[in-house]
Amino acid sequence: MNKTIIININSIVFHIEEDAYEILRSYMIDIKRHFGRSEDSKEILEDIENRIAEMFSERIHSGKKEVIGIDDVNQVIGQMGRVSDFEAGLVGEDEEAPSTADAEKANEEQEQQAPINEPTYFAKKLMKDPDDKILGGVCSGLGHYFGIEPKWVRVMFLAFFLFAGSGAMLYIVLWIFMPKAATRADKMAMRGEAPNLQNFKKSFEMDELSSQLSGTREYIGRSARSVESFIGSFFRIVGRVLGIIILFSVGMTLLGLFIFFIFNGLYLIGFQTEVFFPPLELLDPSDAYLALLAGFLANFIPFMALFYLLLRVLFNAPKMNNYASLTLLTAWGLSIIAIIYFSVATAQNFRETSTVKVEKQLQSAPNYVFSEKDVRVIDASSEDFDNGRLKAIEDGFSLRDDLSIRIESLDSLEKPFIQYNYTAKGRTFKQASDNASDIAYQVKQDGASLLFDSHFLFSSKKKLYRDQRIDVSVFLPVGTKVTIMNNMDHKVFHSVSIHECYPDINQKSTEWVMTKNGLKCATADPEEEKEKVEETATSES
Repeated sequence: MNKTIIININSIVFHIEEDAYEILRSYMIDIKRHFGRSEDSKEILEDIENRIAEMFSERIHSGKKEVIGIDDVNQVIGQMGRVSDFEAGLVGEDEEAPSTADAEKANEEQEQQAPINEPTYFAKKLMKDPDDKILGGVCSGLGHYFGIEPKWVRVMFLAFFLFAGSGAMLYIVLWIFMPKAATRADKMAMRGEAPNLQNFKKSFEMDELSSQLSGTREYIGRSARSVESFIGSFFRIVGRVLGIIILFSVGMTLLGLFIFFIFNGLYLIGFQTEVFFPPLELLDPSDAYLALLAGFLANFIPFMALFYLLLRVLFNAPKMNNYASLTLLTAWGLSIIAIIYFSVATAQNFRETSTVKVEKQLQSAPNYVFSEKDVRVIDASSEDFDNGRLKAIEDGFSLRDDLSIRIESLDSLEKPFIQYNYTAKGRTFKQASDNASDIAYQVKQDGASLLFDSHFLFSSKKKLYRDQRIDVSVFLPVGTKVTIMNNMDHKVFHSVSIHECYPDINQKSTEWVMTKNGLKCATADPEEEKEKVEETATSES
């Protein structure tokens, strides 16, 4: 049965055997005598105590082992090392020599120790280096972790930024999530150095040397540093102004993204807004909401991270909570996955193409007049208007103007007809055929007048946009005369060159005649036609 003592190291309570406590106490006294000579002794002693507390915590297992024994203390001392390992038994001039009893006690403790093992390799930790930084110490920390000079890491980030555009975003993400090497133990872990007394002493001596050199430089180069300070202040002011401008731009971008999200959400609900993202029409309403949210988060979160980073750099804003950072990173990753899913799923809905061909006979006439009716304009009499009997397009139908009109020739003895080619796409051929069959478009004939609707309809309640279009071909016998009104110019440009048949710029229509080679302008100048025939004959010969 051994007597135990409760001690507190780094705000952690440990139960330790009395004999083990005496060894640990003597060990800490030696450390305090050696390192307690400067103003920074408190910091290095705290780092050593923190490391000892971590090593003790690794040896405690609830329910199995809850008391620190002599073996545990000796193992920790063996890994940390003793002051005598690098002090060679010298005593400082300002310190009193230890008593004979203390020396004998220390010798007994050393005899109780287990053999000290050689220090093993200590795994590196990815941390920001505050002592070698240009912006945040990210590149220096990566250099320590991968064993690369920080300057080459900075060159790689600059190359990524210039050629791929991803260097800045990657740097920001690492800046946010990489911890800072604040203490000596953190800096040693960053470099892969074992946190033992020898390395603590090395770090301590480097700090002392750095302070002495800085004092010497301050004494020798005070005027040079004044110039350097002025230049540095100038560039800091310029950088701060530029940072504020960038911060404002990023803030306006965030505001624009939020407004864009709100307007698109209102459009999906049913409100007519001026701002709308067309690809959302390719998705079901339920999927469109999720796709809109995913796209918003995928763009909003990186800009918000950049905005918060600029706030930290410019105005010393507090660091973002780790849980909040992890939540935002998870949301951003999920949004990217959702965008990829919706993109692939939507692309599958355009895999197959189907065309439904329908032919309809036309009434024969020596002369046809082609004109267009804008279906968005409602023609109504005053009586219908007063009584509210207006024939408008019913809800649930979408208008599309993706249609073209061709005018082809027939033998003079054949009867004229019109051919409709309804085309659409779908995930399967049957779905594509169903989408094509859902298109509603007919040409209305009134004697010699052919009236073409400006748009075709399809049921948007039943069918989503699947690249629906219609090609109308009008077949007329050779010798038939055709009058094309000006509002049809943009629809028939595949068949004729309208602008070659405008003798008068103010005319409202053009006159054509059907030949074996297609429509020919009936108002063309005979001399010009003769010249064209001669040029054609010359080129053929």
